[in-house]
Amino acid sequence: MAGGDLKYRHLSRSSAHRQALLRNLVTSLLIHESIKTTWPKAKEAQRLAEKVITLGKKNTSASRRRAESILFQPLDHLPKLFDELRLRYAKRPGGYTRVLRIEPLNKHFDQAPSAILELVDGPKDMRFAMTAKTLARERAAGGIEAEGEGEDEDEGGKMDEGIRDVTARNVRKVTRFRPKGMEALEKEVQRLELRGKDETKVEVCDFPWYNWSCFTVSFAACGVRRIACITRGTHADYNTGGIGKKGKDKMES
Repeated sequence: MAGGDLKYRHLSRSSAHRQALLRNLVTSLLIHESIKTTWPKAKEAQRLAEKVITLGKKNTSASRRRAESILFQPLDHLPKLFDELRLRYAKRPGGYTRVLRIEPLNKHFDQAPSAILELVDGPKDMRFAMTAKTLARERAAGGIEAEGEGEDEDEGGKMDEGIRDVTARNVRKVTRFRPKGMEALEKEVQRLELRGKDETKVEVCDFPWYNWSCFTVSFAACGVRRIACITRGTHADYNTGGIGKKGKDKMES
């Protein structure tokens, strides 16, 4: 409306085109549980996705008809909405989706702000994965072992001592409403630690101009490569970002 407040983003489209776009995005979100699009589209699709999941939690004949009118190919996606997602978010009062900003998808064209729209507490939950990686890295750095085990933080699960406060807050966030949240997080951390041990490699390389014996160690769980250079009674760590043969050739040149 001319002169009125902006109630929603028009996305430079007609009403019919805008509704079809949002329905398509929500349908893709239910299929893949994580999609990439522009920031304005993600924010508008998030509003519709929250309403659709709320319809799934109601699980009535009226809500089924309403969800059927929103989704494309409803016969293929209604079972997941009213079975899997309804059970997943049974205890969550709201906030079933998350929007994360990323770098522009079209770097060489319009540089439009982009984002990831995902379902929380799912197999593609990015915050859950990043929290598990951070927890594994801090345990590896401090030599901290898990002290408590439990299915949920409210059921008596204890956090590791020594981790940062921000990591502890993120752990509580990603496990609060997730079914068997602490157990799933601990399993993911153990998987990352085992992968880090399997992929740890030690290589010896010589830098003749400094007469250093350098050991390149790859910490897969941390995602960091460091060179520990041992000189005459001194020790220094240099973050190389993953120096390999090409990087060594560049350094020699």
